[in-house]
Amino acid sequence: MTRTGVLRTTLATILAFCACVACAPLWTPLLQRALPSSLPTTVEAQRPSSAGTPPDDPDAADPGAVRLPQASISVSVDMVSLQALVTDDKGNVITGLGPDNFTIYEDGVKQEIKQFAPVEANTTVVMLVEFSKRIELFLDDVYNAMYAFVQTLRPGDWTAVVGYDMHTTIFNDFTQDKQEVYKALRQFTYPAWDESNISDAVMDTIDRTQELDGKVAILLIGSGLDTFSRHTYDQALKACKDSNASIYAIGVGRWVRDYLDARGYISASTNIDFLMGENRLKSFADYTGGAAWFPRYATELPAIFSQISTQLRSQYSIGYVSSNTKRDGKYRKIKVEVQTDLKDKKGKPLKPKVVARKGYTAKSI
Repeated sequence: MTRTGVLRTTLATILAFCACVACAPLWTPLLQRALPSSLPTTVEAQRPSSAGTPPDDPDAADPGAVRLPQASISVSVDMVSLQALVTDDKGNVITGLGPDNFTIYEDGVKQEIKQFAPVEANTTVVMLVEFSKRIELFLDDVYNAMYAFVQTLRPGDWTAVVGYDMHTTIFNDFTQDKQEVYKALRQFTYPAWDESNISDAVMDTIDRTQELDGKVAILLIGSGLDTFSRHTYDQALKACKDSNASIYAIGVGRWVRDYLDARGYISASTNIDFLMGENRLKSFADYTGGAAWFPRYATELPAIFSQISTQLRSQYSIGYVSSNTKRDGKYRKIKVEVQTDLKDKKGKPLKPKVVARKGYTAKSI
């Protein structure tokens, strides 16, 4: 190419660039209209991680900037996370402990604690609520339980609302706005389906919360009945064994069942179904290090949720990397021990009791 040709090409490029800059106000709105105004969200996408803002975050200096959630534990590291509640033999919560007070065993082998967070941290809770025609007689119990729990929330807590019948539906993603939670609860109007697929709902919710860090809990409000789940009870129980979230279950309708049963309105088979439902709720809670309650009266709910709130906020978050590096897909038992020099009012050494998940399933190749 001649020198004249080079000059012409360079001049044409400069003119094109200037034209683009001059027209920017025209094509920018078009581009903005072509892009979606919002992105679809999932339960786990809304709750920011407790890992904080990374050092290279360009918005770190702006406290009002909107940030995407950050994961505190890399999926490439086999970090085992658990929440441990420590009480005395009378059920009083023991606080003020440090990592040196805890010993973690996996299949009988002592593990090294890599992460430790003390009590009184904010919580992340998914309200998983049964809402099918199977519990129409218990709807007042459901409403009372939902609204009683919201009263215990603190400004820093994250809450999501999920309902289940034949399907699992997210009524509200994670929010710290209590009014948004109330708005979601008002969507529970009239049940549409007869089915109560609790195994599917529990497995779906556990899957959504599995990557969240910090203190994560699932508040399960329902009868425990399972009518049409694609997944079996054993599969749901296995998911509970591997869950990072603790399940706190509130069984509804006991007073109605007692009333009808005393008058001979409930058959033996129906009564067995409800007993099996209660057993599901107890098992889900037990395997995740949570607890289950079956109140007869609404007046019992404030004390129950106060206890749940205390337990959630009094858990120690502990993480360790297993010394067993085999990826064999086998279940591994976890045992948590606590040693303290604390004494009761009579000067006798306290015997701490620990509530935590019982184990997990190792990854497979």
